[in-house]
Amino acid sequence: MQIKTCSAMALAISVATLQLANAADEVAVEQLARGLADSSQGQSKGFIEDSQLNLLNRNVAINRNFKNNNNAAANAADGFNDGVNTNQGAINEWGHAAMLTYTSGFTQGTVGFGVDAFANGAVRLTGGAGTGGTGGVGGVNVFPGSNHCDDLTGSCQGEDAYGLAGGAVKLRVSETELKVGNLQPNSPVFGYSDLYLMPQHFTGGLVTSNEISGLALQGGHFTSGNAENSTNQDGNLGTTYGQTAFQRADFVGADYSFSDTLSGGLHASKYQDVWQQYYADLYHSLPLGEETALNTSIAYYKTDDSGDATAGEINTDAYSVALALVAGAHSFTFAHQRVNGDTPFDYLGVETGDGKFNPAGSIWLANSSQFADFNAPGEKSYKLQYDLDVASFGLPGLSFMVRYVRGSGADGRAADAEGAYAFYNELEDGQEWERDIQVAYVLQNGPAKDLSFTLRQATYRGNDAMNATNSGADNDEFRLITSYPLDIL
Repeated sequence: MQIKTCSAMALAISVATLQLANAADEVAVEQLARGLADSSQGQSKGFIEDSQLNLLNRNVAINRNFKNNNNAAANAADGFNDGVNTNQGAINEWGHAAMLTYTSGFTQGTVGFGVDAFANGAVRLTGGAGTGGTGGVGGVNVFPGSNHCDDLTGSCQGEDAYGLAGGAVKLRVSETELKVGNLQPNSPVFGYSDLYLMPQHFTGGLVTSNEISGLALQGGHFTSGNAENSTNQDGNLGTTYGQTAFQRADFVGADYSFSDTLSGGLHASKYQDVWQQYYADLYHSLPLGEETALNTSIAYYKTDDSGDATAGEINTDAYSVALALVAGAHSFTFAHQRVNGDTPFDYLGVETGDGKFNPAGSIWLANSSQFADFNAPGEKSYKLQYDLDVASFGLPGLSFMVRYVRGSGADGRAADAEGAYAFYNELEDGQEWERDIQVAYVLQNGPAKDLSFTLRQATYRGNDAMNATNSGADNDEFRLITSYPLDIL
């Protein structure tokens, strides 16, 4: 009788457990369904309904006046710094671009599908032989090169017009998206640049996920790209300073907001047979009053050669620490940046043609400026910057910035003599400074609302050692950028 009682109890417990498990499963399914319904994909209105069509007109004029390029030119003859010629005293380029971008919505359902597409075109307004950036001193490289070259300076004017079209397919589940095609990844270890007329694009795949509140995840695989002055979407990937090509890049990253005042991120990339690079950052804002705060940002890169080490031996640490005191409309920033290692802090580049690589946007150090990156081996640099938002004085849309950066102690004598950075073996006690001034204004209302004007002026000076290797020749540079975005859909 006791055995029967125990058996009955066991059966009852088993049935109750099964019922509880089924109930838990039902709750989990209901929670999952509710979560999917509340997600971005769950709120999708449709492929057409959520579509956007935008047109951006951008006009860019650049003038770079060279003050002393003899040392850079001498080293160019030895292969240290391509594209420098003592007979060319300035670069003068001016162009206009129209960029049409279509972003579809996602189809409705658990899995949504969509497409993105763009069509960009630009015309050269000036920049003739003798003053063109392509192949000229420092290589501004706004336009694709042509065969119209100046016999005296060797400078070639850009093409009269050029264009580029592309796109990507995409799918979304909940808060996770996958895109494949021509993309613009934004990562501290693999990111595109948009500094001139038209932006760079890279060909590959990108996954982004925001399933957990406050946590942003991304990962990518890319095999080629196009520079801002190139229409070749199959351009090689490479490195900016080492000018070393590679076949593919893979990266992952995570950024997390711990609170409203504290956030940080971890990222890693592998450039095939060149390097492995790791990045970490931390951002903190300390309120000091109603309109006053102290903002701190820390960025750190670690780069080591990997695989076949086609760029040679690399073992570099680079970091920056910036403190910004914000008081109402005013912001005062002090930053320190340092590169520890025998090679510079190098980052992603994309081919412009003839094996040359233009910088991309994968340098998130505080002292990277309009002209110089202050990233030579062993270099330490300091920055003072002042920003003003004139809206507080009755002129909304108007802003002002001025900064001064000074670097010293650059020394590349121990760089791998057989590697891509061997030209740094000539660098000892490199010193440089840069002063940047920017004034920007955005129309706040009226028929030309959002039309913006940006004037940038940079003055760069370096000693003989730095002019010959890392940053190039002394110069004064002006950029005038006008942008007008138009929402068509």
